[in-house]
Amino acid sequence: MSKPAIVPETTVSGIAVDPRTLERVIPETRRPDGSVRKERKIRPGFTPQEDVRRFRGTRQQQMDSTALPKGHIIGWTPPPTSQ
Repeated sequence: MSKPAIVPETTVSGIAVDPRTLERVIPETRRPDGSVRKERKIRPGFTPQEDVRRFRGTRQQQMDSTALPKGHIIGWTPPPTSQ
């Protein structure tokens, strides 16, 4: 079994997985005046609004996957570099 990460990955809302208990928590943080906020446990199954992805229909997903990069010109290829 591998060791848990020293700095766990967090979601957009700041939720991380506690490496000791494997529970989802908001880690303790320090306020500007020096006091410390307590670590808060997150209920299983709860997803905060910041972590909810925007709904994309199947047609929208298909268009996103086949879209050309921004600024791309159809049929243009960069000139060959010969040395």
